[in-house]
Amino acid sequence: MDSTWLKSALLGSKARIAVTAVGALVVALGATVALGVFGVPSLESVDNEFGETNETTTVVATDLALDNPNPFGTGFVGVSAEYAIRMNDVEMAEGTKDNIGTGRSTVHLETYMDNGRIPDWWVSHVRNDEQTEVAIDAEVQAAGQTVPIERERTINTSMIERFNSNETRPINGSTLLVDDPVLYVNQTRGDWGEVTESETPIDTSFIAYNPKSVPYTVTEMRYEITMNDVTVGEGTSREEYVIAPGTTERISTRTAIRNENLDDWWVTHVRNDEVTELRIEFEATVQLDDPSSITGETVEIRVPLNELTHEETIETDLLGSENGTDDRTENVSRSVPRA
Repeated sequence: MDSTWLKSALLGSKARIAVTAVGALVVALGATVALGVFGVPSLESVDNEFGETNETTTVVATDLALDNPNPFGTGFVGVSAEYAIRMNDVEMAEGTKDNIGTGRSTVHLETYMDNGRIPDWWVSHVRNDEQTEVAIDAEVQAAGQTVPIERERTINTSMIERFNSNETRPINGSTLLVDDPVLYVNQTRGDWGEVTESETPIDTSFIAYNPKSVPYTVTEMRYEITMNDVTVGEGTSREEYVIAPGTTERISTRTAIRNENLDDWWVTHVRNDEVTELRIEFEATVQLDDPSSITGETVEIRVPLNELTHEETIETDLLGSENGTDDRTENVSRSVPRA
């Protein structure tokens, strides 16, 4: 019998021999994993924090603490990890890491969050009564098995709640045409309006009292909203209100945050360790009789409503980088005294 033919028939070429050996090894490794000879790598913790940010992107830095008990990290049984961050179901960032080594190790990942997603998250936050559910999902995959880790935290804010007040405040015009105070404001109210993709309205109202013996006409109300000195909304309401002598009148005005400006604000928020100074300022145009006129002419004065300025400090820890990894609910908004 031809021994060469027999050897070729049994084992084939060198290439076939190598493929056969590799196949056998894969089967063997798969069997050992299935039988529990090798362990499945575990994900012990996930730490996230915001890194550098610019006009378009924000870096999300993630450290995955892994324990791979197997004598391999790459090759026949690949070990990989992946994670995703969602804020009110708005996907903010996701990343993967392949070819993870053996033993205990910390895998550092950096992914880039598109700041253009910030307005979508903001809309969901306000619509959800200023509440955000932050979900950070991570998992390790090896040998056809998946080990997940899920972290959730709730962030609450109260950005305009403290605008509501029954405090009586004098309004000074600081003009020679009329003695101060020009008006008194006995009440202020503010509520979120119907949020759209383009704007976040704030419906405000004031109960104003006229202490003078002549009528006033409020012809305009102007506002400006800033967050960390970034102007996110401004405008003018031109509805007229007549306040008779010794009477009160409710003055309503609609303010709005332009959502397209929020990505610029977001950069300042991250750079300022997730702290924002919110400020809403008002100014009125008041028409009154000109005391120097003998023909009954009127004049208009611009009255800064400094006593109605709303200030709020907003603090967030969206990724839990400052307070450990415990799931919890936070109220992260506080007021500051008016300037």
